[in-house]
Amino acid sequence: MQLALFMVILTFTHLSSDAQSEYIPDVYDQLNYLPHDCKENLITQAEQKCMQSFNHKLIEIKECEFKCGSEEESTGVRIKSSQTFYLEDGTPCGHSRVCINRQCVDTCGMRFVKTSG
Repeated sequence: MQLALFMVILTFTHLSSDAQSEYIPDVYDQLNYLPHDCKENLITQAEQKCMQSFNHKLIEIKECEFKCGSEEESTGVRIKSSQTFYLEDGTPCGHSRVCINRQCVDTCGMRFVKTSG
């Protein structure tokens, strides 16, 4: 009896840890255009922002925004929640692209010369 209970707990613990780590590998793939140190810095900052909300994890980084969320099941009801945040202007969002006013723009299409003052 104790062995069966141990196996159930061990299996549950293993499955729970897999569910918690499923977010991050996809996020790394979404940032292949960045050098490794920039990728690590962006993910770390986004994860810290996500952790400000209870139980949220980094789910996705897409162009100039990132999404945090969680999924829980309680008494047979599945609850999903998510928040979207925007990246700062100048953040790389693709090959030769940066975020400007929440839009991912081609760096060669940007205004280079200041028009006033």
